[in-house]
Amino acid sequence: MSRKFTVNRLEFKLVLSLMISFLIAVGVYFVLDTTGENVVDEHFNKISFFDNVRDKTMVDFRQYVMEKNLRISDFDAINRWVKSEKYVIVNIYKDNKLIYDSSKFESNIGYEENFRNQISEISALQNIEFADHTGKIYLECFFEYKYYFIISLVSILIAFLCFLAINLFFIRRKIKYIEKIDSEIKILEGGELAYEIVSKGNDELSSLAQSINEMRKSFIERLENEEKARVANSDLITAMSHDLRTPLTALVGYLDIVEYRKYKTDEELKKYIHNSREKAYQIKYLSDKLFEYFLVFNTNEEMLEKELFDGNELFEQLLDEQVFILENKKYKLELNCDRTPFLIKLNLISIRRVMDNLFSNLIKYSDREKSIKIKYSIENKVLLLEIENYITTDLEVVDSTGIGLKTCEKIIESHKGNMVIKNDKNIFNVSIRLPILSGSLD
Repeated sequence: MSRKFTVNRLEFKLVLSLMISFLIAVGVYFVLDTTGENVVDEHFNKISFFDNVRDKTMVDFRQYVMEKNLRISDFDAINRWVKSEKYVIVNIYKDNKLIYDSSKFESNIGYEENFRNQISEISALQNIEFADHTGKIYLECFFEYKYYFIISLVSILIAFLCFLAINLFFIRRKIKYIEKIDSEIKILEGGELAYEIVSKGNDELSSLAQSINEMRKSFIERLENEEKARVANSDLITAMSHDLRTPLTALVGYLDIVEYRKYKTDEELKKYIHNSREKAYQIKYLSDKLFEYFLVFNTNEEMLEKELFDGNELFEQLLDEQVFILENKKYKLELNCDRTPFLIKLNLISIRRVMDNLFSNLIKYSDREKSIKIKYSIENKVLLLEIENYITTDLEVVDSTGIGLKTCEKIIESHKGNMVIKNDKNIFNVSIRLPILSGSLD
């Protein structure tokens, strides 16, 4: 419902603008028309316009009758004069009887109305000489309506201009905002990604501006992540080159000793061959890890084939496999599992790789004398897996590129989760969060 209203907000504002401008235009028309008519009436009353016009029109009609030598019954000729004058009403009486009324569509011969009943007209009747008879005439002029008509036309024109001006003002405001957005987009096109598009109002245009800002922020974040990934990859390659060079240099040295027979006894020969094999396996291990890292980082989330699993059943199985190995190697464990039913969608091979990597690190670096804490629980539709261990002090050097953990982080991120690693003095902690679904498999 709110989405539909959002889509029509600009249309609603336009309709509202049309209605308001129409009402204002109607009000302007009535004010101007009423004021204009009052001004005209007041002006004409001051200068005795109506009496003067009536007297002049009467003179013109008498002259017309004389020039045309009209008889009192020449109604067609009289009609032509009335039509030419437009704003005149003529009543002609013969022997106190109304015989012609110009306000009627047809001639009114035989129209019976006693002259004595025309009380309101008696004072206005005047004698007029026709060719065959002396009659009486009542003449009324309405020339002021010509000015009323002009005032109405001018009022309509001004009201229409008001209507247009108000709508053009609203439309122009929106056009100026569109032009502003366009100019600001050109700033973004020029590379100024930090520039924020101005968002004004609460309609589709402001929503468009907000969407562009969100897209701009996402693009900046993506560029920053790409730069971080580039720097991380560069650091990783540098570290891996160093880690590979050390065993490789030693391997070349051992092989040179064997090649040039610089050993003294067969025992020394066997020692150099054994050391060469160890360094070769070390190089193979590092190259495998590097290949795994780039394989994971070049795999998109869409490329992972995910399946729906019963969460408790799956993680009990994964943890049981790793716990079995740790117990056989005499590690102490504290396992705490949440039995809340849940479903989870993941790529099983990738998650197994994460578990293998994490637990292989436990075997390498964990202190056997202290417990390894493993816990998973459900919080707000999120699976939280925590692994905590004490780092052994027996290692002379704990040196690692961290390539395995980086691979794990990438895999978890591809499942829309996150992985947090903490290393506080001699305690190592890993927290993994993965989105889950409620329910269980039937």
